Amino acid sequence: MMVDRPGFEPGASRMPTGPVFQADALDGLGDKVSGYAPSHQLTTGGSNRLPGDALGLEAGQVNSPCLTVTTELLASFREWLLEEQGTSQKTVRDYMRYLRKTEGLSLCGKTDTTKAFQLMGLNKASHEAFSRLLTYIEKKTAYEELALTLRKALPRKPKSREDTYVPPDSLVKQMPSCLESYGEAYTLLHYILFYSGLRFEEALAILSQARQLRAVELPYGAVRIHLDMLRGSKRAYVAYLPSWLLERLQEYRGPLHNKHTYKRRFRGCGLAVKYYRKWWRQKAKELGIDSETIEAFQGRPSTIGGRHYTDWLPILDKEYQHIMQYITEKLGPAKR
Repeated sequence: MMVDRPGFEPGASRMPTGPVFQADALDGLGDKVSGYAPSHQLTTGGSNRLPGDALGLEAGQVNSPCLTVTTELLASFREWLLEEQGTSQKTVRDYMRYLRKTEGLSLCGKTDTTKAFQLMGLNKASHEAFSRLLTYIEKKTAYEELALTLRKALPRKPKSREDTYVPPDSLVKQMPSCLESYGEAYTLLHYILFYSGLRFEEALAILSQARQLRAVELPYGAVRIHLDMLRGSKRAYVAYLPSWLLERLQEYRGPLHNKHTYKRRFRGCGLAVKYYRKWWRQKAKELGIDSETIEAFQGRPSTIGGRHYTDWLPILDKEYQHIMQYITEKLGPAKR
């Protein structure tokens, strides 16, 4: 049994608690915010509700039933997303790009929801941004009733274009020969994605923390790794890999790289990292494995909620033997 790494205990949150909202929280968003006093801080305090004067409202606005979208409000919302919700930097930047267009708008009733989308434009990202802002206002400020009223006027969320592409086996098979010129870390990352079906961020965590992972040996040459990773609404409880791959990962002492560099190199070789997960799912379906079991492998909360995760382990242990053998035989033995 390997030593667990700090912050990855089962069920433990990876996000810090007791947030303090810094006045310079909008730094790095691309625009310099003028008139923003560096000494001003927004704290949750004991009530866990931010009053109007802590949201950048002027004296005459504090007791108003309306809430004005201010720089301070967006700064505290941004900090809440990053520190309490575990939202990615990229998603937060996307949200802020839309929400900054509503600065100065007074939110008083249902018609102001319509005004907000007139300023931002309506698409999936802007809808998510405004909806999550309303969630923040409801949970963290003194304007709970207003947030509920504004939410009732939300338009229907636009549907995003479905990405149905699944790469052919031939493309997946040629990736190691292309990636090896960039260094061993790239081929190791390929094999983690190839054999596990994990999300890119979770595969990256395995690559960088291989010597601290908790792993259970299985009798057919594989290991079950207990990750217990929680990132917002995304889950990764366990991962499966061939035993030889975990050994290589633990022996690796070479350089690691920025996640954006990995993504760029993979795209340059013809396959974006997000498509490994789709490919892996297709291989499992070819074996006749049911969708519920595949979703348990891939950590989707809707499935996990229906059955305690430990109940899944005997099923996943058994099915992974078939998956590992199938993809190895289909695409040839991996380089060792």
